[in-house]
Amino acid sequence: MKTFPAADTQKEDPMADRPFVFGSAYQRGLTPARADWDRDMANMRAAGFNTIRAMLVWGTLEPRPGELDTGYFEQILDTAARHDLKLGLLFHLHGCPEWLTRAYPKYWYVDIRGRAFEPAPRSNTPSGGWPGLCPDHPEVQELEARFIERVATCVGDHPALAFWEPINEPHMWTDYAETPTGTFCYCPATRARFREWLRQRHGDLDTLGKAWGRCFGEWDEVRPPTWKFGFSDWVDWRTFTAENVASLVARRTAVIQRRSKAPVMAHAWGGGCVTCSELGAMAFDDWKNAAPVQMWGYSAFPWNISQAAMVGLGTDATRCAARGKEFWQSELGAVDYSGGFERTGRTRPELEALYCWESLRHGSQGLLFWQYRKEAHGSEMGAYGLTDYGGNPTELLTAVSQVGKVLNEHADLFHAATVHPAEVALLFSYRSYMADWSQYRNNKLSVDCLSGYYRIFWEANIPVDVLHEEFLDPVESGRYRMIILPNPAALAQGAPEVLAEYVRRGGTILSDPYLCFFNADLSLATELPGRGLAAVFGCHEGDVVTVRGRPVQLQMGSRTLEVAGSHFRAWWQPAPEAKVLATYEDGRAAVVSHACGQGRAVIAGLNLGLACSTRQGLGDDVKREGGGHGGADAAALVRQLAAEAGVAAPVQAPAGCVASLLVTPDRGAILIALNLRDAAVEAELTVPAYAARTARDLIVGQPLAMTEDGRLSLSFQPYQSRVLWLQR
Repeated sequence: MKTFPAADTQKEDPMADRPFVFGSAYQRGLTPARADWDRDMANMRAAGFNTIRAMLVWGTLEPRPGELDTGYFEQILDTAARHDLKLGLLFHLHGCPEWLTRAYPKYWYVDIRGRAFEPAPRSNTPSGGWPGLCPDHPEVQELEARFIERVATCVGDHPALAFWEPINEPHMWTDYAETPTGTFCYCPATRARFREWLRQRHGDLDTLGKAWGRCFGEWDEVRPPTWKFGFSDWVDWRTFTAENVASLVARRTAVIQRRSKAPVMAHAWGGGCVTCSELGAMAFDDWKNAAPVQMWGYSAFPWNISQAAMVGLGTDATRCAARGKEFWQSELGAVDYSGGFERTGRTRPELEALYCWESLRHGSQGLLFWQYRKEAHGSEMGAYGLTDYGGNPTELLTAVSQVGKVLNEHADLFHAATVHPAEVALLFSYRSYMADWSQYRNNKLSVDCLSGYYRIFWEANIPVDVLHEEFLDPVESGRYRMIILPNPAALAQGAPEVLAEYVRRGGTILSDPYLCFFNADLSLATELPGRGLAAVFGCHEGDVVTVRGRPVQLQMGSRTLEVAGSHFRAWWQPAPEAKVLATYEDGRAAVVSHACGQGRAVIAGLNLGLACSTRQGLGDDVKREGGGHGGADAAALVRQLAAEAGVAAPVQAPAGCVASLLVTPDRGAILIALNLRDAAVEAELTVPAYAARTARDLIVGQPLAMTEDGRLSLSFQPYQSRVLWLQR
């Protein structure tokens, strides 16, 4: 391993102790040119950046067999060190060298029709070689490990090295030129790994055959599905693919850690798996991908104000997937998502700052942008930059620099702060997402059901956690007053039992219809709610139809509610002891409540969250232009049930403003409030638990008046963010 001089510990720097990670993705392939590095890094440091990321594109660094361009990554690290910047290095092995592509055509990925896919340039790999070679082949694993070890051995102890990334946005690559989206990989090595995975999951051929509804004579007869129809085989196939991706993350992480002590981190694609409308094709699970690394993160590419809630959801889901580890907003788009002859132009600076603070108010401990300079090659050229074509500052760079200034002037405060404890949790069911995808070849229904419930609470300033169905714990679940089950058609094995115990111990569950329609092996349940939950919810499904968003009226006492946007309309046959909360126009039970143990289980015949979803996402290459529904009555009903469970908002704000608290160890808090309107407003916020505190504006540095009952009067400019420190 090359020896580098020790860092200069005598240099005075206000960010030297532990700065708040703030910066940008900077380099991939041949962009930017080496001649620009020194000037760009000087400008980044002047803008308050302290951390940058660089992609180690395999094809760029090893253009010929064995000829590793060590000077390339040594130079960029040395340049970063001169400008007091820390640098993270990302192994982008999807950018395979051309010589390797030619040498090993037998290792190319294979599509659903059995066609080998020749590596080529793609938007995120303009240098070519995408998607590389299939790593299910042992020889490909050895080639990858050899490259990683050589790089890590060379610069693993460089003083400017901040972290490693084993893969960019770990997921299975997809072919968007195909309709539906092309899925991978069907090569012999992947098929063999899939059969071994099935052995571990099902045990023997008879059990597998019963789950899939077919007969097998020997294991070599088992194939991954290749046509659209079916649930059990497709859910197994895409679940295997996600776990196979997680094993790749773990394998590469282990190689890095053998050669370097720098931490390893990774981050999820476009808001993470919870918000991904193509999750079945991309097949990744944030909770499992985050397990082997030391830090976790996600990317987000919002392009209008209505996606602010999705940024919040992505951040909260990432925080929960990290499971106590430090997590970052690893790629926040510099909003100009376009390229070539199609250009959208830069967003308003105050909107870019708002997306920053939306990430931060949900607990992000790092903030990096995509990207500093515009891409000079490929389909994204001309777009995605905080600078202009020549690398000069823009109004976006000025706006985000002001955010970084606040973060690093108060780095210790933000590092010590934690999100206000959530009293509501949403259950993320990976298997239900996969069942949804198996039918529709997208995950829009599942994403919209979950994100709609999130939006209901987000607009009411009520903190939310996201729980993974495979990591449920009856004791840990007890800290929530309410758990919500969005579109819970195919819960994982063990999840129904944990949820039933949660209710018996005093919790409240609100469920969508179609609860456990599938058994644990994806066969059909014999009653709904299935898998023993009918007794918990005190009812059985009478019948169900798909209404596809048509308005449905509910009668709730003297009130008539209208819910538009639901997918299902189910009616229930309640048990004698159950209580009917709402009926349809024909008098049949639409919402049923049942006391179970010390708790309460409520099931709706309509997808209440779906009625409130904006039908949008956060991906840059999978954009969703959703219009959404109003869902006012559905939202009011959900919030009423939450209030009955004892859920309360720690911050009260008027409509059009959202606010949350980051709690500090001194029993104070950071209050972050956002104006979602394109208009100046005067707003009164109330923070009951932090009454009789002093309030100081961290952006402008001025004190504010706060009443003894915790009220604050704030002025907002259009889309303005306010950040206040509430001290004892």
